Amino acid sequence: MDQEGADPVIAAFYRAALEPLQWSVAMRAFARLAGGDVACCFLKAETGAVPSRGYVTGLDQGAWEDGYRRYYHALDPGYAVLARAPPGRMHLMQDYFSEQVVARSEYFQDFYLRAGVRYSCSGIVRDNGALTILSAHRAAGQGPYDQSTHSQLQRVLDHLPNVFRLRDTAQQAQAQGALAWEALDASPRALLLVHACLRLIFMNMAAQRLLAATSPLAAVLTLHGGKVLVRMSQLQQQLAQRVRQTCAGLACHRPAPLYASDADGRPALEIGILPLPLRLGQTGGEGASLAMLSLRPLFRNGRRHWPGTTERPCGLTGAEWSLALALADGMEPAEYAQRKGVRISTVRSQIQAILGKTGTRRCSEIASLFSALEWDAGAQP
Repeated sequence: MDQEGADPVIAAFYRAALEPLQWSVAMRAFARLAGGDVACCFLKAETGAVPSRGYVTGLDQGAWEDGYRRYYHALDPGYAVLARAPPGRMHLMQDYFSEQVVARSEYFQDFYLRAGVRYSCSGIVRDNGALTILSAHRAAGQGPYDQSTHSQLQRVLDHLPNVFRLRDTAQQAQAQGALAWEALDASPRALLLVHACLRLIFMNMAAQRLLAATSPLAAVLTLHGGKVLVRMSQLQQQLAQRVRQTCAGLACHRPAPLYASDADGRPALEIGILPLPLRLGQTGGEGASLAMLSLRPLFRNGRRHWPGTTERPCGLTGAEWSLALALADGMEPAEYAQRKGVRISTVRSQIQAILGKTGTRRCSEIASLFSALEWDAGAQP
């Protein structure tokens, strides 16, 4: 298996959605991730139907055209397995077909093994009502798949519906060159592109890492049914409204970000909503058709970095920010008032403002929150 993992492969598929010539690059990367040389991605509307719109790498074109497409696809026992299961799951065919089954199968004996492959991992997703099959194949000498590789291939399949949505959007808009997609994917800031209904069409690599299942932020913002969701219903409503306004061209030039809280009620994620200069060519449509969500984690365990003036979290003023950091360093409000030469009543008012903006309830929680601050000082707000 490719030691870099699934992230570069997922990014390659997103690029292929916008640049069709990149499909071969994505398929080769997928094959390497699987630890083999052969990978296929093709549309097959129903059992027995001839596969169409296929992308194949590592397999002789004649074997694909003359062998699989024209005859052996109807005998493929793997497709029968996929057709019985819900879409969206990668299956290890080694779990379904024993050596005895392989020895008796015309498909395996006359096509699959002769093509130089033995083990496959395959899954299906829905694409415009039909089923698209994504599969990776290994030669016998490369051995069966392990669970770690299976998990990485599953991550790629999870993104494939979004890849197809991005492809269809780009084709409709004829906007393959309208945005610097590679720059978005390479950006250190986590970025999501969504329709007005919050349906995800693109997620860059930084966002993939941020929202990985092992990340605490995965419980703050998640993807469900292809849509972006935050854990608080009130914030979900605000996000949905802001995205609709942004896509309609009604948002202000620099709207204030939204803040999603963790299970303890502390702000954990800053969500910026920005219009995207991409239009779907709808009649009379003047506003941006997509919105970009810019995600920035606020607090993590680790070393503390100091944000610049324009990057203060939660909308804190300069005075509130200075006080919050002092409380995080263990200073008492009375001592802070004395050092700053201000009245204690002023400090208490500032504390109340910080409590309201951060969702905390007492000074000790402010101290705990800001003592765990880890900020990417190099990122732009």
